[in-house]
Amino acid sequence: MNLLEKEAELIGALIGDGYISLASGKYILGFTGHPKDDKEYYNYLSNLMLDVWGKEPYKEVRFRGLRMKIYSKPACLRLINFWGLAFGKEKSLYVVIPPRIFYEPALARAVVRGVVDTDGSVFCSKKPGIEKYPSIEITTISHKLGEQLRDLLLCWGFRVPKIRSYLSKRSKHRAYKVCLYGRRNLSRWCAEIGFSNPTKHNKALSLLSDY
Repeated sequence: MNLLEKEAELIGALIGDGYISLASGKYILGFTGHPKDDKEYYNYLSNLMLDVWGKEPYKEVRFRGLRMKIYSKPACLRLINFWGLAFGKEKSLYVVIPPRIFYEPALARAVVRGVVDTDGSVFCSKKPGIEKYPSIEITTISHKLGEQLRDLLLCWGFRVPKIRSYLSKRSKHRAYKVCLYGRRNLSRWCAEIGFSNPTKHNKALSLLSDY
């Protein structure tokens, strides 16, 4: 990957499970993940951040989460001003794939990979007559982001059902699910987009090996 593709993958990870904070005059980029499942993946993200933004992040396990962050005014301002990335407390509601990335296939694939590596699920669902049905599922409260993800996946030849929406009792915001079902979709994903998160990569390989 070139530097722009690496940055696009980091932007995807930020869209999925990261944040940009400008509170109290501090410019912070950060991620919060699972202490065990995301440990290897966060090492990968750490190397990307060093390559792209020239900063090695600080990592710690706190409040049952693996937390990783850097302090960088140039990186934060580039993400906000050049890429147009949403930030702040309501970021999840309004975040979208930046136009500069959406219309560039290589960058779009990198950003979608980053979104799924952080905020996607790889699992087996049940379907009438099929006990194990490989699935990838992306959940977001940004309706626009859900539409963008579905549009890109359809453009790349994936079979994508309509976006499902629901309102959880635990949230005041409606959530939207973009789903890919079946072995063909999962095989295509692994071949054309892939996973940088080892936990999800290994889960995908395990599901495909069952067939």
